[in-house]
Amino acid sequence: MSFLYQDPSMRHEKATQLLASGVDTDVIAALISIGLNEVDRTWAQNTCLQYLTSETESVAASAITALGHIARRHGDLELEAVLPALEIVQKKFPSLEGVVADTLDDIDAFT
Repeated sequence: MSFLYQDPSMRHEKATQLLASGVDTDVIAALISIGLNEVDRTWAQNTCLQYLTSETESVAASAITALGHIARRHGDLELEAVLPALEIVQKKFPSLEGVVADTLDDIDAFT
């Protein structure tokens, strides 16, 4: 098995373009970049919340992970919006329980 490293850094405009493509792999890359790099915390959080409702588990998982990165980087999230959304996505995709737990740990530690 070989692994391909992908740099998760991209400019806001590129992330927006990839999100608009609707291609799952592009959306996932954009979400991870947003979590790790976006300077506009509110936009990043709201974008991730939007993708938590995805019908694709891997897209939802990336949005969850990105929220954890945002909490760690910015030290702030709108918990009244984020926490219920995480609960809903966990019920929708029970297999993401560990991803949600990791993000909740980040939220608890950094916000």
